[in-house]
Amino acid sequence: MRRPRRQSVASDLARVRWAALAAAPATIALLRRRRRLGLPRPASTALAASLPLAVGLALPRGRLRHVLLWCAQMWAYKFAFEVPYDRPQRLARRLRVEPAIDADRRIGRGLTPTERLQLRLRDPARVGALDRLLTAVYAAWEAEPHLALALVLARRPDRFGALAARQAATFDLTLVGYWLLPSAPPWWAAEHAGRLDPRVRRVPTRVVRDLRDEPLEQEDVEGSNPWASMPSDHFASALAAALALAEVDGRAGAAGLAYAALLGFALVYLGEHYVVDLLAGGALALGVAALERPLRPAGRRLDALWRRLEP
Repeated sequence: MRRPRRQSVASDLARVRWAALAAAPATIALLRRRRRLGLPRPASTALAASLPLAVGLALPRGRLRHVLLWCAQMWAYKFAFEVPYDRPQRLARRLRVEPAIDADRRIGRGLTPTERLQLRLRDPARVGALDRLLTAVYAAWEAEPHLALALVLARRPDRFGALAARQAATFDLTLVGYWLLPSAPPWWAAEHAGRLDPRVRRVPTRVVRDLRDEPLEQEDVEGSNPWASMPSDHFASALAAALALAEVDGRAGAAGLAYAALLGFALVYLGEHYVVDLLAGGALALGVAALERPLRPAGRRLDALWRRLEP
């Protein structure tokens, strides 16, 4: 006796979904070895993007899926953030150093705000209290957008999907700049290109060295992608998180906005971003938030289609 067509399709989809989810660990292991294996960057990025899709399709709706789907999204984002720097020599041909400096010098009336702040407020020979405080503010960003979404999930689970998608879109759209317009941050322009005052430093690395009782002046480790400055993903995601919090609780939204403002000051002072990077990141976050309402009908249709594919 033949199975009904709908039952057969559902069974086939279930096998595909669970096969995709089961392949996730192998996919992650493969992508971690992409440089040695010589995997093309577009193919690697497409594989990384398949992980959130697999998680979303394999698991039933609920808080566990929300959490795992967000984790998969952020892993894919971090991967795509690093990929452009797989070939730094080729990327260096398109590196933009001067445009942000020129824009910030106009804002700072001859000197970039990073130069003005560091030359006025810090002693390059030592790590001060302001260095430590603003580095702590900068480090808190690693958790802040995720804690904001955790509060949304706890207080407004009905809005979690839309606000998480908005936060994810804000993160992901910064990648357009990092892939197409690689830009050097202030610390790199000062230390490696000699385009800013030589006293400008990457302050967080010196704070860490001070905590470890190591010499302050060493060559800075460039990290997974040092040329991902424009737009600022830090400021864009912090502002997006504040806007999401404002929908949950006015006080939480105000606290989120205060943190975003303090983070913006820290990013410029610490040498991590130019002011123009923050302006671009802020415009991105506000633009994504503004687009949510007109895109809601399309989102509902997409959600209905997604429900048909879910277990």
